[in-house]
Amino acid sequence: MSELLIPPNPPNRSDLGGVWAPCLTPINENYSIDCAKLCDHIDWLLSNGCTGVALFGTTGEAASFSVQERMEALDAVLACGIAPDKLMIGNGFASISDTVKVTIHALESGCGQVLMIPPFFFKDLSTKGIVASYRYVLDRVNSPVLKVILYNFPAMSAVPISHQLIDQLMESHDELIVGLKDSSGDWNSVAGYIRKFPMLSIFPGSDLHLLQGLKAGGVGTITATADINPRGIAQVYELWNAGEDAEEAQTRADEIREIVFQYPLAAALKTVHSAYRNDPQWRMVRPPLTALGSADTEKLLGELESAGFRLVL
Repeated sequence: MSELLIPPNPPNRSDLGGVWAPCLTPINENYSIDCAKLCDHIDWLLSNGCTGVALFGTTGEAASFSVQERMEALDAVLACGIAPDKLMIGNGFASISDTVKVTIHALESGCGQVLMIPPFFFKDLSTKGIVASYRYVLDRVNSPVLKVILYNFPAMSAVPISHQLIDQLMESHDELIVGLKDSSGDWNSVAGYIRKFPMLSIFPGSDLHLLQGLKAGGVGTITATADINPRGIAQVYELWNAGEDAEEAQTRADEIREIVFQYPLAAALKTVHSAYRNDPQWRMVRPPLTALGSADTEKLLGELESAGFRLVL
């Protein structure tokens, strides 16, 4: 078991909420991470309404990057002045030892919040096996200030986060499990987590459910569309918090999301940044993903323009 890890100025558990963007990962022509663009993008997101950003989630092409690449990117982001409490680190790998390594590095860098998808290669896993994998990581990391946001995305991981699994994790590591992102796209699933676990910060992974989730007891959203529409989505959250009518703002945000989600997501979001920034390199995704073709690019940008969308730089 590792030495007890306590990062400096750990984030306040009660503050977990708001609009978080699962950050795109800009890359160079040789497919390495473009850390300068990554820092600029995070700064843009935080300056345009995002509460924070999740590094190396699904939208950030996390599964395509190694342990070392993720750690070096985090180092670069912190070196450019991004506050650790504005970051939620995607730490999930198929190997639990890789997850431990990335998590320890995040904590030693001052980042206590992690977005933790379960090991995702093997399918038809038992609850016992998934719980054992989480407990292994939490015990090896051995930090009382670690804040785990469980990541339910069964369409990608094929490993759902059941209520039984959460119950068992909270029996052994209650103080470390602070929230859950539900990217199932199913409102009934989101609502079930909110009802069953009112002590946790529940984030719908779809901004379509942002206002509905807030009304039911959710705390915000961690949503890919925030990578291009942070201000529009944040407006829903801000209006709700101010006790004002947020329905119109939610409808506008929904329209943007529904357009973008007709296309491969990371490629579509990067295409929008490429077009508005006049930067062809922004289009690049890491294999096995591929960039959006010219016909889809024209169609996507045309649909967004017709919806009144503009990326404000």
